[in-house]
Amino acid sequence: MNKWNKKSGLCLGASLLLLLAACNEKADRITIDVAQEGAEIPSSLYGVFFEEITHSGDGGLYAEMVMNRGFEDGNLPTGTVYKDGYAVAKELPCYSNDSINHFKVKWKEGKAMDGWQVVCPDGGQPVYKIVDNQPLHPATPHALQLDLGKSAGDVQVINNGYWNMALSAGKSYKLAFHLKADAASDEEVSVSLIDADNQPVASETFKVTKDNRWHRYDGVLKSSATGNKYRLALTFKNKGSVCLDYVSLFPEETFMNRPNGMRKDVAETLAALNPAFIRWPGGCIVEGLTFENRIKWKETIGDPVTRPGEYNLWGYRSTYGFGYHEFLQLCEDIHADGMFVCNAGMSCLFRNGDFCSDKELDGLIQEALDAIEYAIGDADTYWGKKRVENGHPAPFPLKYVEIGNENIGSRYAANYKRFYAAIKEKYPQITPICALMFSPYLEEAGPIDIIDPHYYETADWFYHNGDLYDKLPEDYPYKIYVGEYAATGRSSLYSSLAEAAYLTGVERNADKVQLVSYAPLFQNADGHGRNHLIILKNDSVYGRTNYHLLKMFSDNRPDVNLKTQILPAETQPAFQPEGILGIGTCNTVAEFKDFKVTRDGNTVYATNWDDLAAAWIASQGEWAMDNGVLKQSKVEGDSYLWLNGQEFGDCTIELKAQKLEGREGFRIFFGSKGEEQYYMADIGSHTNESVIFGERNAGGNVSLFDYRNSTSVSTYRWYDIRIEIKGNHWKCYLDNQLEYEYTYQPLIRHYAVSGYDKQANEIVVKLVNGENAPWNTRINLDNAKALKSEGTQIVLASANPDDENSFAEPERVAPVETVLKGIKPSFNLVCQPNSCTILRIPCER
Repeated sequence: MNKWNKKSGLCLGASLLLLLAACNEKADRITIDVAQEGAEIPSSLYGVFFEEITHSGDGGLYAEMVMNRGFEDGNLPTGTVYKDGYAVAKELPCYSNDSINHFKVKWKEGKAMDGWQVVCPDGGQPVYKIVDNQPLHPATPHALQLDLGKSAGDVQVINNGYWNMALSAGKSYKLAFHLKADAASDEEVSVSLIDADNQPVASETFKVTKDNRWHRYDGVLKSSATGNKYRLALTFKNKGSVCLDYVSLFPEETFMNRPNGMRKDVAETLAALNPAFIRWPGGCIVEGLTFENRIKWKETIGDPVTRPGEYNLWGYRSTYGFGYHEFLQLCEDIHADGMFVCNAGMSCLFRNGDFCSDKELDGLIQEALDAIEYAIGDADTYWGKKRVENGHPAPFPLKYVEIGNENIGSRYAANYKRFYAAIKEKYPQITPICALMFSPYLEEAGPIDIIDPHYYETADWFYHNGDLYDKLPEDYPYKIYVGEYAATGRSSLYSSLAEAAYLTGVERNADKVQLVSYAPLFQNADGHGRNHLIILKNDSVYGRTNYHLLKMFSDNRPDVNLKTQILPAETQPAFQPEGILGIGTCNTVAEFKDFKVTRDGNTVYATNWDDLAAAWIASQGEWAMDNGVLKQSKVEGDSYLWLNGQEFGDCTIELKAQKLEGREGFRIFFGSKGEEQYYMADIGSHTNESVIFGERNAGGNVSLFDYRNSTSVSTYRWYDIRIEIKGNHWKCYLDNQLEYEYTYQPLIRHYAVSGYDKQANEIVVKLVNGENAPWNTRINLDNAKALKSEGTQIVLASANPDDENSFAEPERVAPVETVLKGIKPSFNLVCQPNSCTILRIPCER
């Protein structure tokens, strides 16, 4: 067990008050049968997911301090051309439906100088340009050419770093740059680290070789100051002409002191999670915004100067300094298994979606096999030898290869089968992972070992789905890797506890769910984005509340589950939605007709829209009726039309609907109190991927589903829709085919899971209280032997569910470890409001 720092006395008074209050309150019983083992909990369960997004690598984990070090940021994304201010992709069919996505990215001129500025310190005008006729290397063809003799004074080339550079007094920084100088140039160039007032805090002078050929210059700059607003400046006399390329600055001390290494504080924060595996390189970035734009792992190894980099689909150019070799080295350094994700022959469905031919797929399969050989092949193999040349004779800990990312359809299924067969034939020890989620295409793709569903949903969805995998059949044929999950919306303790509630169900069903990783992992605070696990800037890093919760779960992973039940002190009344009905759309133009409501087989309302003005109220959208057909014409945003004046409970809603254009489908509302509180059948949800149910409440929209299906809505097709509402059980039919059914339970945000740690001889109990009130419980330990009276209690809690950590208060909400006293076969425990509590109870079995 990893010990948390004890904060003695903290929250003690509050805990005593809660315990006293519990004596006067009814308590839920949490029964743990120590004799009844459940699923084994694999050591592989809790891992991490890395993707180059929001400068998580460049400007984040990767320790390089110079931004756009090779002057290559102006390169268009591979597979695009420049047109009218955009990088425009080739108009190729999309792999999922052969449509054309017409994908393009806004593109500004001058990106080749991103991060750089050229000035004359005395205020004169410098003369410079980006050139590509004097390449240092094919991977870095552009250079900065300085016509020094034509400049109005000395010239300073300044790099601002990633939102400036952070320095520490007494620390050294390793410098490298490449210079091509003509005979008329000055004998020396001065390189300095300068502050906001352009004053140097470290300097070194280099003697210049003036033979009009490229030369590399290396040095060390030792800072005399501490701060985070510094820049790198190279100063040239106004003599002759030079070309500058590939300027690099690293802290001398990196994580594990690796060359081309990781930022020490960021990597240590990651390592503290003790992840079982690391997934690399993503994510949608694996697929690329075009197929040609995909990550090519062979371009991410070797000398960083020879790595061309690529503009990525998250909106900036990646150096891939943190490449395949560095990923594998990091896995080894923190004792994690490697999970490599290869391209499955297609670009991102939500970007261009273009794909390779069946014949070209053979080359991609070979790329994947070569990647495995590089990681674990013998030193006498071609790629194993490359690994040795790059400084690592022994194999790396690569264990998994995921084939694609968030792909769908028959084309992916066919490609996957070919990848799977090739990998298993040559490397049977590698575990392939299928990128399909809970999909009908799984039957086409077999054999499959592991599937990869992703969940980016609201906090309340995660609270609703603490029992998600309890509902999965025991004989479900595939193991599960939850490759990406995150509660969307505002970062807060409330949303983090929702993720913890979900993890209780993951752990309880660890025979089904073998691996899980939160995404995204890192966020540079200046690089935009939100809801990442670890937040950083150039001089500091902290973990959000969900970082601490994930660490608590990982550090306290038992070996086996124990049978655990929550027996509420009071029975909840049966739920029945009551409210007005309605129809609507989201980002879609649609038509409706033949609307009818029945109850017990009798029609209680029907319309051909003649009563539109009298009986219906439109709160959003553009609604008009023509010849018995009602059309909603607004394509963007939500649209609502309410059947006013009558509330319904159990009933059946029938109608016909047709989609004309847009990104989603139809919505049928029931149990509504207005557009801020309702339930709905969401037909064409998640960008027209599924038919599910949903809820709108004070916390926002909540998707209600156990497993999303893969039913989409076609355009220019009339659908017969039927929604059956019977208490808390709802069904949605399309053309008499049952598409989805859901049983709704009002939220009581209390969750429990327990297990046994065989090495420590301890019962491990995890309790999540997502309510803003104490949770009074009585812990019953059935069949427990040789209990000790004292154990350990670890609590993460705050009185305010909106609390979150920050740079100003990095541990505003963090775990507190105390001694758990008074352990008996049955004892009272009060879980604080908005809390996760872990108990470690010594017990022989």
